[in-house]
Amino acid sequence: MRKRAQKPLGVDREIYDADLYDGFNRFMDDVPFYLGLARSAAGAVLELCCGTGRLTLPLARAGIDITGLDFTPSMLGRAREKASAEGLGIRFVRGDMRRASLARRFKLVFIPFNSIQNTYSIADVEAVLANVRRHLSRDGRFAFDVFNPSLDYIVKAGRKVQRGRIRFSLPDGRRVRIDEAYRYDAARQTGRVTWIHHVGSRTFASRLDMRCFYPLELDALLKYNGFEVLRKYGSFKKEPFSSGSLKQIYVCRKR
Repeated sequence: MRKRAQKPLGVDREIYDADLYDGFNRFMDDVPFYLGLARSAAGAVLELCCGTGRLTLPLARAGIDITGLDFTPSMLGRAREKASAEGLGIRFVRGDMRRASLARRFKLVFIPFNSIQNTYSIADVEAVLANVRRHLSRDGRFAFDVFNPSLDYIVKAGRKVQRGRIRFSLPDGRRVRIDEAYRYDAARQTGRVTWIHHVGSRTFASRLDMRCFYPLELDALLKYNGFEVLRKYGSFKKEPFSSGSLKQIYVCRKR
């Protein structure tokens, strides 16, 4: 009996629409955390997966020498527009965090907002970690955050479509409602999310696959790819990581 081919993992381009992205990504709880790390680093900072500058801009406003890297032209275009409007001289670079070379080293490299969860294979995760090492100064720090997988959420979210899970309005007045369907792909350890967008009179679906990283797995990946974990938090308020934490937040250095 022939096995059914599995759909490839990934993120559809609608997720990277700058208007939609800015509309539903208004989360700012992580700004003080990453700003504190950047100030402590006392040097150049590299943000990987900077998107439209949600974190890059406030850090630059605070006087941080920050470079933002992302692979999506629409997101970088919006980030540059925002920076230009504020007179912020931020260097934004288009590139893939697995292999981009910026020809300099940084005192802090960070990957915010669960972005490494869109890296699906072990080989690709290790490529990201190797590239972070190449860009870190000898005494630099590497920080990132991901969700702490919840088996309870995985079971409950897969039972039915969550209608109206996200709601907001665009600058032109169009109202947006996003329904969410969730399925957990155990073999590939990935939450396979489908967002049904209702934007004004238009309706369309898009895919957002999120690789789950379990706590001991991440500890091992970091250890065997040359990092020492200095701190592991369960929230951006620096609460200790525990089984009930919603987040896994790492601060590391090169071993």
